[in-house]
Amino acid sequence: MRRWRRVDPWGARQVVTGFMVLVGSTMTVFVAVTVGRGLAEGRVDANAALGVAVALPFMGLWLTFALRLYLAGIYVNDRGVRLRHIFRTRTFSWSEVTGFEARPALILGEPTVRDACWVRTTGGAFESAVQRHSSRAGWRKNIGPVLSADDFARMLARLDAERAAHRHGQLGGGAVVSR
Repeated sequence: MRRWRRVDPWGARQVVTGFMVLVGSTMTVFVAVTVGRGLAEGRVDANAALGVAVALPFMGLWLTFALRLYLAGIYVNDRGVRLRHIFRTRTFSWSEVTGFEARPALILGEPTVRDACWVRTTGGAFESAVQRHSSRAGWRKNIGPVLSADDFARMLARLDAERAAHRHGQLGGGAVVSR
């Protein structure tokens, strides 16, 4: 199976960002259609059209950011594990993955108060965007889903079970694919 399945559960962040994407997309289409009709009928002047022409690329960037925030998480399929962050996606084949663990999330190389799910590979350890909730005071990294301790533990157990299921009959290849 090639389809990527999300391992971490959906939470409030995905609801909010999904709503942002839906409303932003609807507004962008509505404004573009309204201005296009107005231009065709001669009701919109060139200055208003220029303002919309400047606003639409901004909306495109904003919607891309909101969609990437919505999709941030850990995904698996028969071929491997995918870590989707806001600005980068990393994909590892199962033959590269040596385990999963909870370690402090890092900001500029320094630990934060939340633990993140780290994927250990033959090429080193890679931090995911998924973090465990912490009530301690301190620096927090708000780049992805924040799970309760129980949900985080279930996610790690599910990742370990997926890895165990793919230990035999793995596909070859060892290159990290990054976008």
